Amino acid sequence: MSSTIFYKGTLKDDATPDGVYRIVSTVLGNSNTILNYSENMIAVQFLSGKSEPLVFQFIHRHIDGFCKWNGDNAEEFYKILELFYQLRPLFKRLTVDDDEGVWQEYVTQKTPCKIELRPLSEEEKRVVGYALSLCSEPMTEVEELVYKKSRSIHTPNKALLRLIIRDFIMLLNLKEPSDFKPEQIIKAAKELNYWGDGSFRQFERPSDFNWFFSWMLLEIWLSNAFTYKGKEIVKDLPSNTRGLKTSKEAAFEGIRSLFLNCHTGGASNAKEAEMRRLAKKHYGSGAVGEILVWDQPERVFEFLFSMLDYLGLKYVGISTERQ
Repeated sequence: MSSTIFYKGTLKDDATPDGVYRIVSTVLGNSNTILNYSENMIAVQFLSGKSEPLVFQFIHRHIDGFCKWNGDNAEEFYKILELFYQLRPLFKRLTVDDDEGVWQEYVTQKTPCKIELRPLSEEEKRVVGYALSLCSEPMTEVEELVYKKSRSIHTPNKALLRLIIRDFIMLLNLKEPSDFKPEQIIKAAKELNYWGDGSFRQFERPSDFNWFFSWMLLEIWLSNAFTYKGKEIVKDLPSNTRGLKTSKEAAFEGIRSLFLNCHTGGASNAKEAEMRRLAKKHYGSGAVGEILVWDQPERVFEFLFSMLDYLGLKYVGISTERQ
């Protein structure tokens, strides 16, 4: 396990490096570490793994650095996160981030969950019934092609995946395997501008297209099969619609990780952290927070639709009038 933690901030006027050191020694002093403290620098040396030291170098009361943590003890990693959480009151603003996305989720766990798990509505039960009926049918050739290319075939949530695939096929009017044209799919994804035009240039190579197709599949589905806050279909809303970008990002990353078994580390933003927190209240998680909502289809869709409620997203499917 490895992660890089980035941090920067400025001490409050009444805070001192001495105060920082007291918290560091309280949180990490009893761990397998060596602490060094000089007038303007605190260094934590980790004795297990191959981690670089965690250093707080105060320059005009300001710190700006990163720690490359490489270890086999997840508890130590979470102690580092707890250290930064405990340090926050000493700083005017302490910004922390990590390349696994665990920090955002860790902070979110400290407050009550904002998502309430609710029963399915009658309309949503019909969606689940439709998804289950798809699972009882053999796949068409084009469905089998999209299914294999989705790279989500190992998800236990087959009903959800079959629903996504059927909507995708209806939207792009794919009747035969020969209708599956990478250039058409890339064009549809580019028009949504989620990843930015530059990112899609590399997808045009056959090997890269196969790797990123699952991203485009989910992005196209979220943009065409959902409304946002009772308004238009997501793809028809202005990109600067308040809250849309973060809700869409949370839905995209959260569904891939929590439902389709494509683990992507921790939360990408605070909204996804709430989704993951709801899941953790009911399902076990791995060392760095990997978690999968895996249950009876009705129960899986309860979690999905409850989370989407919080994000302001409502599933409406693919209408033939919009194709």
